[in-house]
Amino acid sequence: MSSSAFVFILSVGCGLLALWVHARFPKLAPEHVGKTLLHTGLAFALLRLSPGMVESRTMAIITILVLVVPALSYALLCSIWMLKHVQTAMGV
Repeated sequence: MSSSAFVFILSVGCGLLALWVHARFPKLAPEHVGKTLLHTGLAFALLRLSPGMVESRTMAIITILVLVVPALSYALLCSIWMLKHVQTAMGV
């Protein structure tokens, strides 16, 4: 599998996980836009923590499973929450 295909599949999987969390636990969404922005900033800060290149294949897999998947899913979940606030503000 190429690295591009892996990143695509990982991104789609994290997006589906974020959609599932949003549908399954709707009360997790913050009620105010300020709290949502705080969550979004935290999520993208967590994404910046993930290291770029890792020496061994085992450490790369552990890094992806422990850091990248939760941080990317959280960032996408915050994006869903932000879109929900925008829809509410527009009256849709």
